[in-house]
Amino acid sequence: MSTSLQLESKTTRKSGKLKSSVSSATNSAAENEKECRKFRLFVRDRRSNLRFLVDSGDDVSIIPATSQNKKKAEYLLYAANGTEISTYGIKMLNLDLGLRRDFQFPFIIADVTKGILGADFLHKYNLLVDINKKKLIDGITNLFALGDITVISSDNVISTLNKSIKISNLLLKYPEISRPNLVPKEIKHDVKHFIETNGQPIHAKARQLDPKRLAIAKEEFTFMLNNEIIRPSNSQWSSPLHLAAKKDGSYRPCGDYRQLNAQTIPDRYPIPRLEDFHQILKETKVFSKIDLFKAYFQIPIAEEHKCKTAIITPFGLYEFNVMSFGLKNAPATFQRFIHEVLRGLDFVFPYLDDILIASKSNQEHEIHLNLVLERLNTFGLRINISKSVFAVEEIEFLGYLITPQGSRPLPDKVQAIMNYKRPENIQDLRTFLGILNFYRRYLKDAAKNQALLHEYLKGSKKKDKRKIQWTDEAEKQFEKCKNDHSNATLLSFPNSELPLTLFTDASDTAIGAVLQQYENSTWKPIAFYSKKLNDTQQNYSTYDRELLGIYLSVKHFKHYLEGRTFTIYTDHKPLIFAFHQKLDKAAPRQALQLNYISQFSTDIKYIKGENNIVADTLSRVTEVSSIDYDQIADAQTQDEELKSLQTITSLNLKEYPRPSGKYLWCDTSTSKIRPYIPQAFRKQIFHHIHGLSHPGIKSTIKLMNSKFIWPSIKKDVQLWTRTCIPCQKAKINRHTKTKLGEFEVPSGRFCVVHIDLIGPLPPSRGNIYCLTCIDRFSNWMEAISLDNISADTVARAFYSNWIARFGTPHKLITDRGTQFRSETLQTLSKICGIKLQHTTAYHPACNGKVERLHRTLKTALKAHNNLSWIDTLPTVLLGLRTAIQEDNNHSIAQIVYVESLRLPGEFFSEPSIRTASEGFANNLQKQMETVGPRTTRRNSSRHIFVNKDLQNCSHVFQRIDRVKKQLESPYEGPFPVIERKDKYFTINIKGKSVNVSLDRLKPAYILAEDNSKATTTDHIKLQTSDNKPDLMQKQSRTGRTIRLPVRFKD
Repeated sequence: MSTSLQLESKTTRKSGKLKSSVSSATNSAAENEKECRKFRLFVRDRRSNLRFLVDSGDDVSIIPATSQNKKKAEYLLYAANGTEISTYGIKMLNLDLGLRRDFQFPFIIADVTKGILGADFLHKYNLLVDINKKKLIDGITNLFALGDITVISSDNVISTLNKSIKISNLLLKYPEISRPNLVPKEIKHDVKHFIETNGQPIHAKARQLDPKRLAIAKEEFTFMLNNEIIRPSNSQWSSPLHLAAKKDGSYRPCGDYRQLNAQTIPDRYPIPRLEDFHQILKETKVFSKIDLFKAYFQIPIAEEHKCKTAIITPFGLYEFNVMSFGLKNAPATFQRFIHEVLRGLDFVFPYLDDILIASKSNQEHEIHLNLVLERLNTFGLRINISKSVFAVEEIEFLGYLITPQGSRPLPDKVQAIMNYKRPENIQDLRTFLGILNFYRRYLKDAAKNQALLHEYLKGSKKKDKRKIQWTDEAEKQFEKCKNDHSNATLLSFPNSELPLTLFTDASDTAIGAVLQQYENSTWKPIAFYSKKLNDTQQNYSTYDRELLGIYLSVKHFKHYLEGRTFTIYTDHKPLIFAFHQKLDKAAPRQALQLNYISQFSTDIKYIKGENNIVADTLSRVTEVSSIDYDQIADAQTQDEELKSLQTITSLNLKEYPRPSGKYLWCDTSTSKIRPYIPQAFRKQIFHHIHGLSHPGIKSTIKLMNSKFIWPSIKKDVQLWTRTCIPCQKAKINRHTKTKLGEFEVPSGRFCVVHIDLIGPLPPSRGNIYCLTCIDRFSNWMEAISLDNISADTVARAFYSNWIARFGTPHKLITDRGTQFRSETLQTLSKICGIKLQHTTAYHPACNGKVERLHRTLKTALKAHNNLSWIDTLPTVLLGLRTAIQEDNNHSIAQIVYVESLRLPGEFFSEPSIRTASEGFANNLQKQMETVGPRTTRRNSSRHIFVNKDLQNCSHVFQRIDRVKKQLESPYEGPFPVIERKDKYFTINIKGKSVNVSLDRLKPAYILAEDNSKATTTDHIKLQTSDNKPDLMQKQSRTGRTIRLPVRFKD
């Protein structure tokens, strides 16, 4: 039986002289064979009417992507010429090819122009292609479907393998390994995932979903059901459905297995530490990284435990056939599996579905790769070619950059050094430069890059606390030095045959360490370590903090130090005698730590602090400005306000001893101990707490009330939060929107002119720009084509095409383009007696007359898209000038010439009435006076918001309307106000007077005490009061002021 599928045969005729030689016949046969390879069979699906190319040379079957199903690509395909083809997931289709059976198959969604039935589809359904007879033959039923033959380029062949990569020949030995396959037809290993649980089966109700997410869930479950990832279930177990949001905004349906995981007996199989891959990298030079495709789906779940994975949905109960994400022991199961797959290969480091391969030479690496690919193919695993990297000398793996010389943490992994804050004084800068110079030999152009920073050290003392006045150039050099350091310092691969040392140090708030080995006649770092001390540890003595630093560093580097002989260096000299004293004289904590350290080494040596720069500085990177409670305790003894609170308030004030022997007054009326803060420390503590994340007024008040007390704390915190400059610059409450301004109607024609530029446009006769001009009185417009927009070209075009025809205007309005603010146009305006007026920056509404003309002009030109715009432009201008305007029922030409213009194609004209010359002149004068523009009419209402504080504020913030960088504040300032107008302010920006639209401004709230700064002036006054307590007021436990009624005064 045959089935016709809308044949579209394409034939080609050729003519030429027949050569008689045998060689010519042979060449002709070869050419014919080559030509035949270009012919492809096409068939059509009866259901969707989609036309599919049938090609056994394509590895996979694909369908074209649409705007609706484009999602983030999971892997790449490759054309025969090596071009990458993005993919967007998989879609299940049910085809009807006229062969009396359905063909249900998962197609890859890709950036292609036509659907393809590839080798995977033909192999699954046993279909044969007969190019000669234009048939697609069913090998099972012997039925066939007719198609059509089309000649296509050989570059259209689609493959999962890029032939241009280094090991393409090696990958061709294992063709199945690079083909994406969700669930293998045949499991080639005996590993299964078991879910051992305690307790009764857990169950949950189906979660309700909105229609959009319900449709997504149904589609995904249908797809997984067709691919045998899941199956219908009648289990007693059920976990609710959870839609996990992806980065691209789509959702991934999965189970919420939290209750199941709570009852699951944990699998203790170890997951490797991220840094353990260093152990296989000794003397290696060539690296590869393999990413496994849908690795979890390659492991089936034990039949008796599939019921525990059941997910309850609004449309049914389903359970997984293969291992799913979110299961408690899934990582351990897969790590055990991948270790079994790669067992015995000591050149491989597998971390879940990421595999690192390291070799000493290219020849050895090819052998290693062949072994790994053979193992993966044997166990039925697939690799993601687009995410894998083969045979390179530098590779990124688990957040590290690996090279033959060593490993360097990626920028986000060198946090201890890269988070070093900008030094505030000379001493901090000296320390920072010491860090750079400790590894100076690894820094390129160190002296050059640091020269500007060294200028600050000239004439300074050793512990100089003077503040540094940073310039923009100095800050750039500081950031460059940090980046150079992170890029230059390599972490060498550990070598058990080389000497090892551990440098440690501790500051008041943190500890730091660096582990080094002696290699090639120099000490090279293996790893850095730093840790912030908690509140208790910060109260330790210097000896205890330094000992704690050694203890924690040894504990952190335990896997490097076990079984090794090494030396510990510290800049605290008493520690070198720690192992010479009797342990019964040491405190219990000290004895415990020394006992642990002695299991690894007892060789502790002294090094001067100036030579232990790296460890010393790492211990201080995390240091933050802390609150000095000893100074607060001293201030409390002289505080009159505290004495009054002790007698008249309901607060439970008690003295608490400090480790220094001083006593601190605190309130204990709530669940937290809240210190009382004297006047001198209140603002300092506010900045310390509020400056962490800059919360809002209410959140800051609650936070401060929960930690400290003082009278009027709510009022003070509210004022300080409102006047916080960083908050005002970073937060947007509501943008200013003023009422639209109105231009005064000009006294006559061509008195006020607006001009602007359009472009670049598509090239037309060498021109790509237009100078647009429009008269405000009559709306008469001109559009002058230009080949460039230099100041001379613009000024010459305006003079030749406007002033020469319509005379000199009184006022010329332009935006702030460089051409309009140039000396050329300024000089032309001065010579002609024109008042040149520029709009404010980022406020095109000021020049809205010509901006509206642009929209109308472009719309008309688009309608003539088949013609050159420079040829269409005169016709468009004629049409705009003769169109009747709704507001005055006259055309632009009538307003200018009193009479309308005659258009092309008009056969009749209005009869002219002969009048005396004087009568005609008088009549013309009267008509010229009556015809004119009407008052501007607003087509839509505008929501107006102007902060009332803009009327009297001394400073303002200016909104940044240009394209901003990531995390850049939306406002800049504050800037002093020089002059106020209805629509704009004149403000002082870096010493220059600049007119800024009121829509871009908001008031700045600044405290009175900030008046000393050059750019700040107060318009919010601090309300101060005498310190005499009011007997009619009481303070509540939460710091709220309670005022008693007047009748209780006596």
